[in-house]
Amino acid sequence: METNRFETFYDAILAIVITILVLKIPHPANPTWGSFFSNHTYFITYFIVFLAIINIWFSNMNIFHRVDKINNRALVTYGVLIFLVSLFPYFASWLSLNLYSLTAETIFGLLIISANISNVIALFALYGANKSSEKLSELNIKKIYFLVPLIIEIIGFIISYTVYVPGIYFASILSVILSVIYNRKQGRQTGDTERFEALIDAIIAIIITVIVLEIPQAVNGNLASLLELKLEFIAYAISFIVCFNMWDFTYNLFAIINKINYKSIWAISASLFFLSLIPYLTIYVSSNFNEFAPQCIYGLDFIIIALCSIIATRELKKIDEDNHYLQTAFQNYNNFIITIIITAVFIIIGYFYYPPIILMSCLFSIILTWIFMYKKINLLNLI
Repeated sequence: METNRFETFYDAILAIVITILVLKIPHPANPTWGSFFSNHTYFITYFIVFLAIINIWFSNMNIFHRVDKINNRALVTYGVLIFLVSLFPYFASWLSLNLYSLTAETIFGLLIISANISNVIALFALYGANKSSEKLSELNIKKIYFLVPLIIEIIGFIISYTVYVPGIYFASILSVILSVIYNRKQGRQTGDTERFEALIDAIIAIIITVIVLEIPQAVNGNLASLLELKLEFIAYAISFIVCFNMWDFTYNLFAIINKINYKSIWAISASLFFLSLIPYLTIYVSSNFNEFAPQCIYGLDFIIIALCSIIATRELKKIDEDNHYLQTAFQNYNNFIITIIITAVFIIIGYFYYPPIILMSCLFSIILTWIFMYKKINLLNLI
């Protein structure tokens, strides 16, 4: 069978798994920096799993745009991989809650190992189904790159069962990082951006819908009980615009680019990671609307998303210097710089005077950048 429909199905599941991971992070008990960072294990685990899933997606994207068909054997192996990946949110949360539990460590480590092995088997099954494809030979896949992360995980098991229980946890971090480095060696420029665009659209769409799920239900059916949630709805509206603005940026960007490479994919993926924290931060802000720490953390997350967008745009300009539309549309980074400066200034103002102004500044900076850039980019798209 042809791969197009399966790729869509596969990417949709990965996008959902990535975005629901953030729902497993408990909300801080208090609106303080210490209370927020007391959940650092959850955030690190979330980052590991996010990185692992994007890395699995990238390795398969590299394969799928070089193959023409998928057979039943490959389909079954990918089904096993999807099943294992779908378990990540549950066991990542369980491990974060029980970092020094040998049982939790063992099951999480086995899940990571099983997913890696399943991914390798699936890739080789695709090779078997497309033996005549000359494009596959370009990848030059070496078995040693698959064995090293596995060996590291085994070492982690030895450490956990002898001297230090979280050994598997840290081995998992290292093995994922090494897998990312290996995929970087395989990464090349490509003019095929449709699959990455679809992944971006799916992730942002799910983030937006997840935010509204976090709004608590009104206690009864009258208007007064609904109005009690006005801060939650204000925060949701601003977060919706933040997410939509990210989608609008990627839409306009991909409308004029001719090629994409590994670095730009990972820069955009990093921005999606921080964007995926928006549902969590929206509730944190709305529940502590007049407190500085939640508002500041939201503002810093917004700034990091802008910085990742600068890195992605800069990389795309670097690899496509002959693209007049791209070079003109992003001749400078003023729109991102305006966003960063406005938010940073209002974080300072919020610290001394009125914390909610930080959340409002995110909306204000988006409106300004739309005024300065929207007409220009759309004009370029029509040329």
